[in-house]
Amino acid sequence: MVGEHRKEINLTQQEREAGISSQLLKSTKSFKCRICGFEFSLLSSRSIACQGCRRAVLGCRLVRCPKCDFEFSLDQTPIAIDGISSKLLSDYMSKILSDYFKDFGEKPTR
Repeated sequence: MVGEHRKEINLTQQEREAGISSQLLKSTKSFKCRICGFEFSLLSSRSIACQGCRRAVLGCRLVRCPKCDFEFSLDQTPIAIDGISSKLLSDYMSKILSDYFKDFGEKPTR
């Protein structure tokens, strides 16, 4: 199973031209909360459960369930199995949220 997570994601030419990256695909992959069983993606977690938290734009390596608010390490999900992949993915998500706040003139705080 570990090897499966380390597999390089092969993107089609059309996906690359559209700006899709392996990090984007990982951030939209669904997984279940260990506490309540709710199924969600990292993207929905950051945009819903972490809304207004300034750590969400500062490379936070935690995931919060949008339903029960249980928070756990990104390393404990099937999308980031070690510190390096966790850092890369959290930095990617932080950039998405930072860009959103810049585009709409909002501050990433509650």
